[in-house]
Amino acid sequence: MSARAGDESGGALVDGRGCLTPAGFAALSRAPVGRAPDTLAAHVAACPRCQERMLAGGAARAARAPTRKPRLWLGLALAFGALLLALVALVLATRLH
Repeated sequence: MSARAGDESGGALVDGRGCLTPAGFAALSRAPVGRAPDTLAAHVAACPRCQERMLAGGAARAARAPTRKPRLWLGLALAFGALLLALVALVLATRLH
């Protein structure tokens, strides 16, 4: 396998060490199941470093925006506010009767 293999945009799919570049991971991700470029699939099958990177998300994970964690405090504050409103409504209802 050569050190450089071009994709449709002309970029390198593998680096000087022979490992996949972000463009190489993108080419593998875009390929339909069973139709990945042979050279890239063969390299990932034999390279533990690229296997780890692929399982960790490859370049796709770095390109994605980080996900926001749910705001636990906001949910608790809303639940407390709803409970407080229910208590106020109960007190008002008992005073009216």
